[in-house]
Amino acid sequence: MHRWLFFGVKPVHPLGISVTVLPEIGEMFEIPAITEQGPVTILFIMAIPDRELDVFKEIKHEKEFTNQMKNVTKKYFQDIHERIELDIFALSDENAFLKVAIKPVIRKPYVTFKNKLVVGCGDSVFLNDPITGQGCNLSSHCAEQLYETLIQYRNSKWDIQLGETYWNRTKTFVKEVTAWTNAMTQVLPEHVVQTLLSGAENQKIADEVAEWFANPRKAYEAFFQPLH
Repeated sequence: MHRWLFFGVKPVHPLGISVTVLPEIGEMFEIPAITEQGPVTILFIMAIPDRELDVFKEIKHEKEFTNQMKNVTKKYFQDIHERIELDIFALSDENAFLKVAIKPVIRKPYVTFKNKLVVGCGDSVFLNDPITGQGCNLSSHCAEQLYETLIQYRNSKWDIQLGETYWNRTKTFVKEVTAWTNAMTQVLPEHVVQTLLSGAENQKIADEVAEWFANPRKAYEAFFQPLH
């Protein structure tokens, strides 16, 4: 995953998040954002390792990142490249880039320590790649389920049984979200590619794809439900 905050990219209209998928190569997300320096555009590349987009891992300096992004957009993301104002195209500051490889991990979200129950929410126990933006969704869902569990056990001992109840409340959602996220970092299934291509011409389908990020169970179904 490579993410940069740039000045000098004219925004899409209407303003919003856009994504370009290159099957078997990777994806580019374009995201408008506001920083202390003013409006910027986040160019967020998810490159399949050792494929054509995987060209940033040896780069360490901001000017090299900027030059390589010019090259990549010109070759693979022409629509974005045409909106780049080359004379002012630059990172918003020297720290405005991130490159990282993440190995998703699902852990049971509870443990006993010195005879006390310890429970967790979010990335402390459910680590997801950020490509699908589900960190907050997972954390808020699990926090809500933890609240419901604590209310259920309000007149009982808070022990390992409470932890297991909490895990049972959350694990289906957590596993489905993680499965979808992992699938988004790999070569996309052909039926998903066709859905994304159809969304470029059909607003109803585009809206359904956008809904994946708000309701990731719909994304899981779109990726993994049996095809007829």
